[in-house]
Amino acid sequence: MCRSVWTICNTRKIVRAAKDLGFTEIIEVALGADAAARHEAEMFPQLVPEKQPFLGTSCCPSWTMTAKKFFPDLYQYISSSNTPMVETAKAIKRRSPSGKIVFIGPCISKKIEAMEEDVRPYVDFVITYEELAAIFVAANIDVAEITEDEIVADASTKGRNFAYASGVASSVKASIEQAHPGLEIPTHNANGLADCRKMLAMAKAGKFNGYLLEGMACPGGCVGGPGTMLPIEKGEKEAKDFAKKSPYSDVFKNPFLE
Repeated sequence: MCRSVWTICNTRKIVRAAKDLGFTEIIEVALGADAAARHEAEMFPQLVPEKQPFLGTSCCPSWTMTAKKFFPDLYQYISSSNTPMVETAKAIKRRSPSGKIVFIGPCISKKIEAMEEDVRPYVDFVITYEELAAIFVAANIDVAEITEDEIVADASTKGRNFAYASGVASSVKASIEQAHPGLEIPTHNANGLADCRKMLAMAKAGKFNGYLLEGMACPGGCVGGPGTMLPIEKGEKEAKDFAKKSPYSDVFKNPFLE
């Protein structure tokens, strides 16, 4: 049953199953990724290189915690953008202040992030894909056999690309260059905390001045998170295929962003 949830079922079936559990609405967390990319598209040219040597992305809480712990002098150069989870939750709370929000994803660091004082008002619960599959089993919901729901489409291709390694940097880079024609932004990405620490050490040595730096704690990015149920390669392929199906090609065309 758990295997079939992710290897046989599609997004529409999982959305239907979640609603059968009692969820009122399913919103793509990539909506928050679009918001973060927009924010960083404005931040980068204002800050780099005049006020700081580089800008680090902020979508992965484990990466930012690593920067804060081991390179506190560089932590200030991490983007002030909210993570996609928080940005999406804030958007929902603006629309439905009394709503209860559950983040469902592959990341266990989101459980820690949700307990932070400034995040707690927006995110009520965090569960992984593995935990969701277990809930389906407990509720006797056979996702493989369930009727499909409408497709979720709250995010652009660029926002959906945040799910895999290098996707964040490439999406933010494209957004910066779209918002500021003529700029060419060099990028570098690291996935896995050892690689993240190596990248920060190189940044401290001045190797990445003028760069946009992407850090991902999990190998392969979010698709390799500990709460997922697919091999990394398959997860990345599914994420890329899903991203291509978005009706919005870039973050500036997403009508759901305020």
